[in-house]
Amino acid sequence: MFNRRFMIFMALWALAIGSLWWNWRSPEGESLYAGQSGISSTRFTQNLNGSWNQFTSLRQAWTTESERSQGNNNQSFLTRGSSLVLPSSSRFSVVTKRLLIPGEWSSRTMVLTFNGVQGHANVYLNGISNTQKIGEFEGSGGANELEILPKAFRYGEDNILLVELTGGEGQRASFLGSAWPKSGYIKGDIRLEAVVETTIMRPQVKVDWIGTTAQITVKTDLLHRGFLQEGPWTVYGVISDGSAGLAEQTLTIPPEESADRQAVTLSFTIPEARRWTMEDPYLYQLRLIVSNNKGDMDDLSLPLGLRTISLESGKWVLNDQIIPIIGEALTPQEEYKLRNTGDLEAWLKSERQKGTNLIYFIGQLPDELWLQAADKVGIGLWVELPVELIPSQRLPQPDDFRNLISEKMLHPSLWAWTVGKGLASDGLAQTYFQQAQNEVHPNLAFALTLNTNSLTGLSKEQSIVVQGTAIQEEWGEVTVSTPPIIDVRWEKEHIFAGVLAVIMLFLGWMNIRSVTWRYKEIFDTKPKRRLRNAWLWNGLFVFARICMLAGLVTSGLFRIPIHINPWFSHLWPRIELLQAQSPWLIWATFVGLFMLMRLLQVGVAAPHLPDVPHEIGLIYWLERRYRWAIFVAISWALLPWGVPYYGPVIGYILLLSLFLPIRIHDIHRIKGRYHPFLWVPGVIIASLSVGAFFYLADWIFLWNWLLPLVEPILDQLRTMWHTQFLNLFT
Repeated sequence: MFNRRFMIFMALWALAIGSLWWNWRSPEGESLYAGQSGISSTRFTQNLNGSWNQFTSLRQAWTTESERSQGNNNQSFLTRGSSLVLPSSSRFSVVTKRLLIPGEWSSRTMVLTFNGVQGHANVYLNGISNTQKIGEFEGSGGANELEILPKAFRYGEDNILLVELTGGEGQRASFLGSAWPKSGYIKGDIRLEAVVETTIMRPQVKVDWIGTTAQITVKTDLLHRGFLQEGPWTVYGVISDGSAGLAEQTLTIPPEESADRQAVTLSFTIPEARRWTMEDPYLYQLRLIVSNNKGDMDDLSLPLGLRTISLESGKWVLNDQIIPIIGEALTPQEEYKLRNTGDLEAWLKSERQKGTNLIYFIGQLPDELWLQAADKVGIGLWVELPVELIPSQRLPQPDDFRNLISEKMLHPSLWAWTVGKGLASDGLAQTYFQQAQNEVHPNLAFALTLNTNSLTGLSKEQSIVVQGTAIQEEWGEVTVSTPPIIDVRWEKEHIFAGVLAVIMLFLGWMNIRSVTWRYKEIFDTKPKRRLRNAWLWNGLFVFARICMLAGLVTSGLFRIPIHINPWFSHLWPRIELLQAQSPWLIWATFVGLFMLMRLLQVGVAAPHLPDVPHEIGLIYWLERRYRWAIFVAISWALLPWGVPYYGPVIGYILLLSLFLPIRIHDIHRIKGRYHPFLWVPGVIIASLSVGAFFYLADWIFLWNWLLPLVEPILDQLRTMWHTQFLNLFT
């Protein structure tokens, strides 16, 4: 079986895979402007946005960076990596950056903050061993902090920071999700801060109204990064209008034994408080300061908008006034383009002038740049938790997003959350929705579904059915003005299909003209010229049919509509990654794979046939029953003239099944058995079945998800069948 031809095809297949790997590329992304939340006036800060080096693996990154630190900059094009500007919408696996830490930082603990990370991050400093790993976290689009002790840095020389991203929990938990591709995104600000021993953490703010008086409760934590005997600490909070303090409070916090985090609650009262409205987006300033008697101090300043939002009788109510929602939804691709320009405030103002009062972010959380601009302009934002098309058994706990939610809810422009999209209707999903609603309160919580029969456990007004490019309820409408364009991205496919159809017609005609030969002639050691010509045309037809089959599979791969519904982000990043590759290289890879599978199938079966025929001769003899493939090739070539893609695919399957009894009869006629030909397909099907078993929850989820959509069609078919059946006998 492993003869010269098999080895040649094996080498060609390896060459195709190598070429595909060599030319592998990620979907093109854009560099993004990003905003920074919370301003600390007493911390030394390095902004790490900008140019990073990108690599395919952690080992490659460290090896290359180590050589460069020793003065060797002559890396080959295989190992030197490429440049990447962060933040970015580009997916990557490993990035590195060189840092120079000033000597005055040596007495302080460092805090490395990543904003907008999507994926599981492993962060290393000056090496890739476990001892040089400074931390890891699961990024869901919010802010993640890692603490680095001063002794981890090299002062006065370059430090190498390495960040490895793999598939995040959301990617793995979603429908048919997996850890591949082992990459992710950083779409937000990156910074390194040197902090004092005790720092004040991002606060949570709650506003209660008594008439026109605002009762403001601020909850925060003091994080002690050193020894507790530096206490007690004085916490001072003030709310100002930008020129004078309107309310202030001072607390003394004594040290607690074995406590590295202490909760602090401050209360403020502002009579005749000015509300944040769309017409007057007024922002107060909140400043929190913590200090001790040693003179150490840390502070945090942020804008503060006071408003109320609620859902009453199906209407949105902002500051006790009903507002009809006129919203526009941004797909991730459109959001990337806008954030690449950096002038978001001007764009939001233009939308306000058009009458739009709400922006919906599909598939991702808005960066602080968006939130800060919306706070100033006076426009509402509707955002999503990363919970989409997840089987109920793998749903996250809503409190996993608590820090993320509290971080974003400091902005008065954030009005509503979609806490889940396309989930099941069982008890687990309903419990999740109810718990998630409590987490995002007092903002509004909604669930997006694809059919009216889905049960979410939320009120009817909060369960929204997606209708094409819009979501619409009594409160108003949100539309996707620029839905992603779905098109065939295999250029020249129609030309290739037409040429291949002509070639197969020619080869079919030459096979018909060739001499008719029998099974016993496979064993002819000195075939005549006419028989050799017949074998030549048979062999070329085998290869052409495999090329056609690989072409259909490649065409189908590039026709998968990963953005079929603009309200749902793409389901499978693996498909997006494959669609970014060269279709010709993918086609060549499929050609080699299918040819080897055919050789392997016949090679396994040949020893079980009479007189043990040569594998290639047996393939030629069997191929005469596949000449119907010409019609499939013609139908593929006619796709530009209105033939649907499923036409040639279904045609190939039907004709393959139709001629199966004839092929079985041919084997029986030569005193052989057909079941050896089923061994290789059987092993492949069994392997796929075992793999599918691990996604059993996904198939159950898909069945329960599609059943409400299919039931009306099935009921209509049953009605038509019964009607026709009764008419037949009446």
